Amino acid sequence: MTKKLETENNSEVIFLKRYTKFIKINKRGMQMGSLSPLSVKLLKVNSSFTKRNSRHSFSIFYVIKGQFLCQKKSEAFSLVERELIINNQDETITFKQKNQQNALLHLEFYFPEIEKIIGEDWRPYFNDDRLIYISEEEKQVLTEKIFRLVLDTSKFGSTGQRFSSLNYLFSFFEQLNKLVLMEEQSEKEKILLVSDHPKVTAVIQYVEESYSRRISLKEIAKKEYLSEAYLSRLFKEETGVNFSDYVDTIRLKHGVKELRSSNLPILTIALNNGFSTGKRFSKLFKEKYQMTPNEYRKQNLSIQKNIKKLDNLKEDYTIFSEDEMIQIIAQFMLNENIKKKTKELPTHYSLKINDRQTNLLQKPDKIINIGSAENGISEDVRYQIRLLQEKISFEYIRFFGLCEEVDQQHYVITDKHVNNHRLFSFINEMRLKPIIVLEITPEMTFDQWKKELSYLKKVIQGYVHFEASFKSGWFLEIKLPKYYSLISHGEYYEYAYQFLFSHFTTGQIGISLTHKEEKEFKELFSKLEEKSLLPNFISYNHHDQAFQKSRHESEHFELIEQLDSLLNWLKERNIEKPPTCFLSEWNIVATDQHILSGTFFRSGIVMKSLVQLSSRVEGLGFWLNLESEDVLKEENQDSSLSIFLHGPLRRPLFFVLTLFERVGDEIIEESDNFILTKRFNSYYLLFYNYYYLNPADTAYENLWKTSKREVIFNFDGLKRGNYLIKRFLLDSNHGGIYNQWLKAGGTIEMDTDIQEFLLQSVVPDFQMKQLEITNGKLEERAFFEINACYLLILNRITESE
Repeated sequence: MTKKLETENNSEVIFLKRYTKFIKINKRGMQMGSLSPLSVKLLKVNSSFTKRNSRHSFSIFYVIKGQFLCQKKSEAFSLVERELIINNQDETITFKQKNQQNALLHLEFYFPEIEKIIGEDWRPYFNDDRLIYISEEEKQVLTEKIFRLVLDTSKFGSTGQRFSSLNYLFSFFEQLNKLVLMEEQSEKEKILLVSDHPKVTAVIQYVEESYSRRISLKEIAKKEYLSEAYLSRLFKEETGVNFSDYVDTIRLKHGVKELRSSNLPILTIALNNGFSTGKRFSKLFKEKYQMTPNEYRKQNLSIQKNIKKLDNLKEDYTIFSEDEMIQIIAQFMLNENIKKKTKELPTHYSLKINDRQTNLLQKPDKIINIGSAENGISEDVRYQIRLLQEKISFEYIRFFGLCEEVDQQHYVITDKHVNNHRLFSFINEMRLKPIIVLEITPEMTFDQWKKELSYLKKVIQGYVHFEASFKSGWFLEIKLPKYYSLISHGEYYEYAYQFLFSHFTTGQIGISLTHKEEKEFKELFSKLEEKSLLPNFISYNHHDQAFQKSRHESEHFELIEQLDSLLNWLKERNIEKPPTCFLSEWNIVATDQHILSGTFFRSGIVMKSLVQLSSRVEGLGFWLNLESEDVLKEENQDSSLSIFLHGPLRRPLFFVLTLFERVGDEIIEESDNFILTKRFNSYYLLFYNYYYLNPADTAYENLWKTSKREVIFNFDGLKRGNYLIKRFLLDSNHGGIYNQWLKAGGTIEMDTDIQEFLLQSVVPDFQMKQLEITNGKLEERAFFEINACYLLILNRITESE
């Protein structure tokens, strides 16, 4: 039900004019006020809290958790979770907590700073301060805008984008204006529907003045020289409300006031306010307040008794830190999100099973990045790699440099390279092929480079079983300095090439390449081709784009486009044995905010990327854990594509890889959102509800707008028989750490109990059933959140007789 507020002038038009003026002023670059027009606090009320707004500000309070007894303008009432109230200028409101566990969100808006922005006076009065007379849908829109404001004005919001932040602020004011704004204060505080049509205005005025008497639309129509049917239709078209509903609303409003202020019987109150029976009044009252008039009166009397204690109650409250505030709000938004149901129509997919020749799904080898070689002798890293090899099985391990050894002058040891040999022994035990990355720094001299390679030779030759252990190949990756020159650094690679193949038989050499250095790489590659010194592999790195503040959706395909450009360039050269291409380091759409980086569940995008990259590269790299990607700044580590968080606690990427590994090899059908494959008697449908978001908005959008959608899969052409059907669902609530962490309390420090809870609860949802298929058809339904991944396995176990 849509309602507007009557004012002496059209306040909505005035406000929109001011808003337009604000936009024009700021586009011209006008100097704005130095102070913020808004302050946000989250309070824990230990006893009571009183807010006295001066004539220079107004406040909005929203209950995140708990229940409060409130007093405002001599009126006592309760405020519970998900309810809000406005405290106008020159008004005072007092809150008394009724639960020790509580959280009260307080937004205070400062008129002087707002006036500096819009360039004129603006001192509104907000009626219906408890938003009693607006619909739940309208209240929901207003609530979402409040949380958008809170997140945006925090340190995790649009830093350095003031115009964007002010745009959110004025969008919120615009919504508030539509619902509860009155430009002039009125002691009667009338809430009237507005219409420009004189006939409808006459009806509204008549109802307000005559609600306590019998009201007939036929009688009003006769006075206005209209038919009853026409006036009824006109009233609904102009106000959005049925005439009878409007009359009931006005009568109920006045009846509630009388119920609070008198001891009259319920029937008398009903008759006093125009209701024909007490039953009608009670029915409408319960629909509105979820309690009977008697229950409401008893509750109000209890509140009035308790409110008297507020006058002498000492204020006692705590202000949460900004980090704690964001976590509590995120947890609240998450819980609200779970309650929402999708209104979208389901999407249908028709999947035809046939025996025609199919393409093969080429799954690339997997590379585990552990950072520096020193990490490889850490027991924590070894524990994680063992877990990984048990469940997924990687082919390569990639690390930078070699391990440092103890000082030979002070310790007598039989093995001069004990740490490196421990590392290589473990790699061999795990059946991994090592990729050793040697980095040429800008200040490194050619002699220093020779010494580094000489040391590598000693370490490898000292490990007598090295060539036998890695007879299937080991890899030396040369990482040149950024924006290297052919003259100064080309010879470094040439020396390493000659060195490797003159001393070893199973080694291969490669070059690191970032997407920003493609021009320099192509020049170097052309020179090496002339000298027959081409690398065996290219280690492609592409993760810088993951930390942009904003982007167009098309930019998310930048990785694929640039990789294709490189591969096409290599193909056009008609090289007899072109180098193998590994995508060693990469990332996709991530936020640069630390505390909220986990809010953006992105497994759907990762899964789609895996499918796209399968036909392009022969190896894909992933970071083992957060600490291993030491090339990132500390505040950005949470956004890396890493498999473990800490210890055995698995991130969603772990489950993405396990689901992808289970997919069959023969492709039956492929689309933008799914791939259907086959292996022997089993069919595998891998569906990814991928969704791109602006990294600056991920915290807000992912928590508040789930974008669930229903999908229906219709299979046809299945062979007759008994099938074992397995379903795996990976989404933010099944396999995502962040939501489970919030449910566990969202504490910054995770103790052993929380880690154990997360280890047990952070897993994909799994369901299994057995059924017989006789007509070749099967229908499967599922609901998917943003970036959910879904694997459906149809395994035919017996034929039908």
